[in-house]
Amino acid sequence: ASSKKFKHSLLFQHIPWFLDHPEEEKVFYNFPQPLREKMLKKFYEAGISKVFCGHYHKNAGGWYKDMEVVVTSAIGLQQGNDRNGFRVVHVKEEEVTHQYVELDDIDPK
Repeated sequence: ASSKKFKHSLLFQHIPWFLDHPEEEKVFYNFPQPLREKMLKKFYEAGISKVFCGHYHKNAGGWYKDMEVVVTSAIGLQQGNDRNGFRVVHVKEEEVTHQYVELDDIDPK
């Protein structure tokens, strides 16, 4: 990513580095400090613009500087108020966007 040969550099992983903000407390669903800060800094310096994660079974996320961390809820078991669904990531020439799609909103036709 840091070679700048790519227009967009994204990271997909299971466990999120944080749920809401980089300075939050360690809980079951995120990584501990100082590992969290060390890795977020490496990703940021490498040019990663978005980190997509799951594990939390709720939609969440936040920002480390201008790198977005997106935590997507589950398609199965929910542990919050989100309905079952999945995240669609649109990679375009000039931008990367994403949206959470609830299963109940999909037209089967």
